[in-house]
Amino acid sequence: MKAVVKKQQTVDAIVESFKDASAVYLLNYQGMTVDKDNALRRNLKAKGVQYRVVKNTMLKRVLEKLNITGLDDALVGATSVMVGFADDPLLPAREIEAFHKANPDFLVAKSIFLDGEALPGSQVVNLSKIPDRKGMIAQVVSIILGPGSTIAGQLKTIQEKLEKDSGESSES
Repeated sequence: MKAVVKKQQTVDAIVESFKDASAVYLLNYQGMTVDKDNALRRNLKAKGVQYRVVKNTMLKRVLEKLNITGLDDALVGATSVMVGFADDPLLPAREIEAFHKANPDFLVAKSIFLDGEALPGSQVVNLSKIPDRKGMIAQVVSIILGPGSTIAGQLKTIQEKLEKDSGESSES
């Protein structure tokens, strides 16, 4: 009975830490060395990304309690989970892709739960290309300022030409 209570406490603790999740990434971490795993964990912790290795049966219970559906097929083999929160739900995708580029044989995405929908793990590449909030704001600002700065530059050139022309005509 003690083991059941301990497992339930573990499930409840994971549910509590994942309760504000807006994205869940299931990964295959099989074959990863301890050094690579530790480096990954340090990097993710520094960026505020939650990453855990959880037994599939426990993870299934956690997902049920969080009302996350459609990921059961991915709960086979070695599974780790990364969680994205509302401020940047795609940060884990960018981190997975960055890690995967440096270590192509490790940390393969199995499945993703984003915006209430289960997606195949192969979508992690596409999601990683979407810029974060600051990047999107920078893009919007550059789009807004682009035509305005061109017009301002053209007006300044015309003004300088008119001043030059009026200066030359008053000297004559």
